[in-house]
Amino acid sequence: MEKKKKKYAVVFVHGLAKKPEPKELERIWRWGLERDDPQPDTFAPPNPGINLDTEGAPALFTYWADVFYGEDYETDNKAMFERNAESAVVSETLESFESTESVTVESSTELAGKTQPPDPASVSAREKQFLGAFQLKLEAAQAASEARLPKRKARPGKRTVAATAPGQLEIASFLPDFMKEAIIKKAAMEAYYYLFNKEYVRPDGAKYMVRDELRKRMMNDLVDAAGQAEKVVLVTHSMGTIIGYDVLRNVAGCPQVDTFITLGSPLGVTEVQDELRAEGKGKVDYPLKAGRWINIYDPLDPICGADPRFANDYEPVEGKSVVDVEEGNWGNWRHTITHYFAGSLFRKHLAESIGRLWP
Repeated sequence: MEKKKKKYAVVFVHGLAKKPEPKELERIWRWGLERDDPQPDTFAPPNPGINLDTEGAPALFTYWADVFYGEDYETDNKAMFERNAESAVVSETLESFESTESVTVESSTELAGKTQPPDPASVSAREKQFLGAFQLKLEAAQAASEARLPKRKARPGKRTVAATAPGQLEIASFLPDFMKEAIIKKAAMEAYYYLFNKEYVRPDGAKYMVRDELRKRMMNDLVDAAGQAEKVVLVTHSMGTIIGYDVLRNVAGCPQVDTFITLGSPLGVTEVQDELRAEGKGKVDYPLKAGRWINIYDPLDPICGADPRFANDYEPVEGKSVVDVEEGNWGNWRHTITHYFAGSLFRKHLAESIGRLWP
């Protein structure tokens, strides 16, 4: 007897940089979704959490960080870029915390992970133009964000932080400038390898054609989700939004997705759009495999800040178009996934996507 399908399933796709191992990353993302009334000074209660298990919605997590970083997972408290850093409540200042580990220029590579640069001889003029222009736009967005954010009192010497448990300190809200710069360079590099389908060779010798591999992983999860549920919701963050759009628009046989949600997405950047246009099209357009497309952005998020709104960029198709939703979060680094997951507008749209009344 065929097993009865659930009503909804949700597929999540993470963003750039090194990540914890898959199960730990899933735990963090679920924590970000499930906590009630997070950051009430920013998002007024009631702002209840969403427990997908309670809602009866299977959750799948498309994990791709290993393509670049192998099993070099975030494992301890000095590498908290997404584990403790993205699973805790903001403190007003770093000064109130006693130092246990230092975050320095030297440790920024460890925190975000090292991406091998391409062989210069293999980079075409078009690829060089993409890398330069994309990185410059992200850097300009970061500079504009910094100019609009409240200034914090600088501390002399090394920046030190301490966090040992979720809920203690949101380091990702207070990233030092050098780490922001490293992350922006990483965003450009990972987008380059994906959009131009370059072969990436890890230090351990494993090789991947990046676009082919990441498309395959997302397709596998979407097909799995479609087999489990009548309707599929796709929630993507950061560089994961590029993969999500590409698969929905450009991969044959992609299952229908009821709702496509993008968070902190660089899909507004012209250089990214140029590499995602469907064959024969003059501009990017709405992916018909998505019933709805909700794009949620913080204008001070540097990864999306260069052009955070998409409705005027992606040509409507059959009356469908992108819905842009502005939702600011907090801190001096606005790209953090659990900040987006705390947002009441995001939660409203996700809840509606899985048939839940809000709030």
